[in-house]
Amino acid sequence: MDAFLNLRPVRPEDEPFLRTLRAQVDAERLGLQYWAPESAALAHQVVDLQFQAHAAHYQKVKSNWDTKDCVIEFNGHLVGRMIVTQDAEVVHLADIAVDRNFRGLGIGHAMIEATKAECQQSKRVLRLRVDPMNTALQFYLQQGFVIVGNEPASHVLEWVPPSLQGKTLYFGPSGGG
Repeated sequence: MDAFLNLRPVRPEDEPFLRTLRAQVDAERLGLQYWAPESAALAHQVVDLQFQAHAAHYQKVKSNWDTKDCVIEFNGHLVGRMIVTQDAEVVHLADIAVDRNFRGLGIGHAMIEATKAECQQSKRVLRLRVDPMNTALQFYLQQGFVIVGNEPASHVLEWVPPSLQGKTLYFGPSGGG
């Protein structure tokens, strides 16, 4: 059976899925699964605030960059989100998340490979930021990214198309997520 992977723009009716996905990511990142059951209401408030903060952040990012804000569909099911910002020289992977029920199927890898192919064709660097404690750091390193900088709360990672390798490309903090 062949799997079908699709990337399409986010629509207003996707918000319930995006809230659930953000809750998954934040629960894992913040360790909410280890909170006492009596803290469930507080955990829900934390996740809701995180969703609102991310929405506000990406709204600001989208107003300053050429942005693609997409949901990832797998065999007709919503399974993830990917936000890419770009300019003439750099593509920033601002956010990527895959629903925990669909991880391990190669969806994140496929999205990274497609983005790298676009960067190869357009001769642009692919850059992202990741929290040093995020388990995705190892995933990105396995995908060929290298750490090119450190910021207060994140590593800056970069993948350089073969046609640009050997050039100094990272010059410090920049926008894009």
